[in-house]
Amino acid sequence: MINPVVNVRRERVEVRKIFNCLFEHETSERLIHVWYEDLDGYIIYEDCTDALQQKRKMTYVELFKDYQRVWGGKEK
Repeated sequence: MINPVVNVRRERVEVRKIFNCLFEHETSERLIHVWYEDLDGYIIYEDCTDALQQKRKMTYVELFKDYQRVWGGKEK
C-alpha cells in the first residue's frame, strides 16, 4: 500500500493518514488543527491559539477520547 505524502518544512514526508480537521476539546473548548497521523502512530496537530504554529504530538486514543471533530474530513 502506498502511503500519502505531505510537505513538512519543504520536505516530503510519508504519513499514515491525512486529517486536516479542526477538533474541539469536550470540556475546555480548546481548538486544535489536526494535520496528519505519522508512521509511528502519533497524531500531529497544532493549537489554534499558538502564534508560533508549533507542531505537537498526541496519541490516536488521546485525540478521540478527549476531542470531537468540528470541521473538515470525511463524514461516515
